[in-house]
Amino acid sequence: MGRHTAGRGSDEGAKKPPRRGAAAQRGSLERLTSDRARRQALRVDSPQARHASLESAPPRLRAERDRRRTRKKRTLLIVSLSVLALLLVGAGGVWVYMKRIESTMQQGMAVQQKEIDAQLTAATPTEPFNVLLLGTDGRKGETSYRSDTVMLAHIDPVAKKVWIVSIPRDTKVAIPGHGQDKINAAHTYGGAALTIQTVKEFTGLPINYYMEVNFEAFQKAVDALGGVWVDVPVAINDSEADGTTNKTASKVAAGYQLLDGAHALTFVRARHQFVDQDFARMRNQQLFLKALADQMTKAQNISKIPSIVSAVAPYVTTNMSLVDMVKTAQALKSAGSQNVYTATVTGSWSSPYIIPDLTVLNKLMGDIKAGRSFDSTSTSTAGASTTAAPAKQPADVSVTVLNGAGIAGVAGQASAILRAQGFPIASVGNASQNVYTQTLVIYKTDSSLAALVASYLQPGTKLVESRGMYTFSSDVLVVVGKDWNLSKVPTVPVNTN
Repeated sequence: MGRHTAGRGSDEGAKKPPRRGAAAQRGSLERLTSDRARRQALRVDSPQARHASLESAPPRLRAERDRRRTRKKRTLLIVSLSVLALLLVGAGGVWVYMKRIESTMQQGMAVQQKEIDAQLTAATPTEPFNVLLLGTDGRKGETSYRSDTVMLAHIDPVAKKVWIVSIPRDTKVAIPGHGQDKINAAHTYGGAALTIQTVKEFTGLPINYYMEVNFEAFQKAVDALGGVWVDVPVAINDSEADGTTNKTASKVAAGYQLLDGAHALTFVRARHQFVDQDFARMRNQQLFLKALADQMTKAQNISKIPSIVSAVAPYVTTNMSLVDMVKTAQALKSAGSQNVYTATVTGSWSSPYIIPDLTVLNKLMGDIKAGRSFDSTSTSTAGASTTAAPAKQPADVSVTVLNGAGIAGVAGQASAILRAQGFPIASVGNASQNVYTQTLVIYKTDSSLAALVASYLQPGTKLVESRGMYTFSSDVLVVVGKDWNLSKVPTVPVNTN
């Protein structure tokens, strides 16, 4: 038997490919070498390689490439237009939102639009401008009410300085068409337009903007800002200044603290516990504005302006635009409290008015026009004598003594002590109200006279500037309070001259 050959026999009928000749093999090798060289010259991941590959592709693939390019361009255009549309809609929405807020704040002017515009002077860009600030206690629906606070702010955005002058609400002024009356009555007679006109004529300064704010707006603005840090000079307990329904913000402790809207309102409204009432309230208001100016130096607070404006818009009436408000806020931010100058128009009290001291008024307005701080010394004093005036003696200081304690005989005791030291006693009597817890020595302008008188009375006697709130013809007024204690009066030799 032979070897098994079945498998090999099954293949014997198959045809083998013809064997290539040497020339054909050399041509194939050359083509392979040429392709390898071309691929090395054009790297596969390069733009040239991709382009060469596509260009060498069949026409059907090149057409598909062109269609993809067109679709990408169209998609990019659609996306770009969509983003632009969203931006435009967003910008339009912001613009509409801003105009809505401005409209809300300016709607209170509608009934007096022409009259108010006639009293205002257009502001010049980059130039100083004046803002009349009115604090009112008008309630919703009321059309006739008085202005509780009157302030004139002069703002220089280039010099980054702010001047604020408080005008006591009882100041006697000429109200056009209504004669002499308290300045806060102008709002009752003719609203904002007449108030603007009255302040213009009283101060001699043009008014560019005005802003009328009620108590609720003030409270909401402080809360929207996150509170204001204030160094409260004296503890306050005044329920009448408390704007809360259940009187939870009547007390404000003394010291540096963060005041929320309710307690800040109490701070700027409180007056009943102070001897000089409205003047003490104006000092606190000015102190608050300086604290606010310091707080506005923080960049994050500028960013809160839109939310603040949105919160207070329903409670504010003004001709200012949001741009004007931001400009004012930036001026406060740049100034800081060191460049915020505050002053009050003082005068003498003649019930029921404060008769303004026109010399003081003219000096304050002159400082504003000249760009000076209110406490600066006038250059017109050059050449004046520098010799110090001789110290005052008791015989040079006349004194009025009033009983403010409601305790019989205390005014007589105080006057006898002062008379024994040589002080001329102009009169002795009772104060109109027995509400004084502390003995006061009240002076007109020269505190040294009050200090001299107080040195002969009990320790703790307080010196107070009159600021027009007291009527007395003598040099000094002593109001004996409930703290009077004869045993604490220092023992000094009796002046027998």
